[in-house]
Amino acid sequence: MKKASLFLGLIFFGFFANSQNSIYLDFEILQSGTQLVLDSVLVENLTNNSDTTIYNFQSGLSFEMPIGVFPVFAENNELIIKQNYPNPFANETIIEINSPDESVDVAVYDISGKLVLSERLKVGKGKQIFYFNPGAAGKFIVAFKSEKQEKAIAVTSSATEQTKASIRWQGSTVNFMKKKEQNVFFIYNEGDVLKFTGFVTACEQVQSISIIDSPTVSQTYTFDFTYIQDIQPNAPIIENVTITETSILWEFNSDENVIGYKYNSEPNYNTAIDIGEATILSKEELLPGTYYDFWLWAYNDCGASMPTKLSNATKALLFSDDENALILSGATTEKMNILSICDANDTLILRNISTNVDLTDENLAHLIERMRITVLNKGVGIAAPQVGLNRNIVWIQRYDKGSYINRPWECYINPRITAYSTEYFLRNDGCLSVGEECVSEYGIAGNSWRANWVDVEYYLPDGTFVQERITHAYTAHIFQHELDHLNGIMFFDRQTELGTK
Repeated sequence: MKKASLFLGLIFFGFFANSQNSIYLDFEILQSGTQLVLDSVLVENLTNNSDTTIYNFQSGLSFEMPIGVFPVFAENNELIIKQNYPNPFANETIIEINSPDESVDVAVYDISGKLVLSERLKVGKGKQIFYFNPGAAGKFIVAFKSEKQEKAIAVTSSATEQTKASIRWQGSTVNFMKKKEQNVFFIYNEGDVLKFTGFVTACEQVQSISIIDSPTVSQTYTFDFTYIQDIQPNAPIIENVTITETSILWEFNSDENVIGYKYNSEPNYNTAIDIGEATILSKEELLPGTYYDFWLWAYNDCGASMPTKLSNATKALLFSDDENALILSGATTEKMNILSICDANDTLILRNISTNVDLTDENLAHLIERMRITVLNKGVGIAAPQVGLNRNIVWIQRYDKGSYINRPWECYINPRITAYSTEYFLRNDGCLSVGEECVSEYGIAGNSWRANWVDVEYYLPDGTFVQERITHAYTAHIFQHELDHLNGIMFFDRQTELGTK
C-alpha cells in the first residue's frame, strides 16, 4: 500500500483555556494504487450544528478557521486574492478575494499580455467570490485593482471549446465561509465533536469515508480507501530515452491494469492522442537543441492515470561558421554590439527562437566572456540574441546574493523556467535592446506582468546542472525577462500600461 501526499492544512485560530492557540490538521489517504486523489473534505461540527465547509483539494487550498467567533479579517484593509480553485480547470474557476473598497476593476490577460476581459464591479468591502471563464484554453493572468492596490494570479484553462470570456460576482461571504441561513463564523470550541468526510472518485463513482474526533492538537487524519480495487492505472514510468539532433524516443513501462496510452503536447487529457497498447513514443523531424514537452497517460475502463511529463531536449549543434566568426570577431576583452529592436535586421534575430548550446564547443568560453564584458555597468542581464546569436545563454546579476554594493554575476547555459508562481505583479521594465530612440518613437516603456517566483534549471559553464526556485521578486523578474529573449519575446509584449516611465 502507498500513502498519498498531503493535500491541505487547515488552520484554526481561537481560544483554548482563555489563551489563543493554533492547531493544524492535515489529511491523507491510504490506497491500493497511487492514482486516487482526495477530492475534498467535508467538515461538520456535530455539537453545535454550525457551518459546514467543503475544502476542494485540486489546488491545495488552505483556509483560516477561528475557534469561536474570532474576526480574522474584520479590520483588514488590504486587497487579498485568497485562492482560486480548481486550477487547472475545464470551464470555470472560483476566485476569492478580500476587497478593501466598494468597487474593484477586474482585468484578464492571456500569457502574451493581450487584454481578454475588463470589468468594473461594485461589490462592496469584504470577502467576495467570483466565477471566471476565460472562454478558451491557455494560461491567463487575472488582475484585481482597488483604489490603491493591484494583485493578480495566473490560472490555467483546459477548455476544449471556445466561448466568450466572462467573470461574474457571486456575492460576499464572511471569512470565506457562509452559514446556510446566516453569515457567521464556523464555530469550534474545545470539546466539540467534528466529523471529517473525505471524498475520492474511482471509476466515475464517488466514494467517501468519515472520521469523528475532537481535535485539540495538530495531527494528520488518514482516510483508508484500500478497499477500492477497481481504480485507474498507475502513471507510466519512463524506462529509457534515446535522443539525436532531430528526434526523441521515449520507452515506458506497461502496467497490467492498462488498456492503452494517450499523449498530448499540453496537459489536457480530453484532446490527447490515443496510441493504444504501444509503449514507445517517437518524435522525429524535430529542431536541434530544442526542449520538447509532452504529457503521457495510461488508461483503463475506470479512467486515466495521473500524467507523466516527458521533458527533453534534442542534441545541440556546434556553433556554425557564421556564429564562430561573430564570436571571434574580437578579443575576450572586447565588447559586442547590442542589437536594437528598432533596427529591421536586428529584429530578425531578436524575434527568433534560440536553441541550446553544446557545452563542449571550443568557442563557448570566448563568447561567455565577451557577453559579460558587454553587459557590465549597462544593465542587470543580457541574453545571447541581444549580441546576435540565437543561442540559449544568459548573464544575470543575482540581486538575491552578495551584498548591497556587490551583487554577483552568473552565466547560465541552456536555461529554462519550469514553473511560475500563481501570483503575478506589475513591474517596471526596460531593455538594453530598447534604446531611448525606441522609447520615444514607439512609446514602448511601462510595466509588464511578472510572476512573483519561478523555478529554473540551467547548466553552469563548468557543466554543473542546477535546479532552483528564485523567490527574490526582482531576481525572478530578471530571469523572466532574459529567458523571454531566448523565445523571441520582448518585455513590451507583456506590457499592460504604455507611456513614459
